[in-house]
Amino acid sequence: MTRHNLPALDPAQRYAIPEGSEYLRTSRANLYKKISRGEIRVIKDGARTYIPGTEIARLSALAE
Repeated sequence: MTRHNLPALDPAQRYAIPEGSEYLRTSRANLYKKISRGEIRVIKDGARTYIPGTEIARLSALAE
């Protein structure tokens, strides 16, 4: 799922792993590795895993 025009990041939202990987421009596998190492905080909702928009913004700011 690759989109060229992502909507603006909303820090108040939570994003599924595929969406998070698009915003962070990394693979899903790399994203799961970072999650397992504790580098990225996530929200669990049953079996689903979400990345808070604030976490994506934090990681994006580190890349700059």
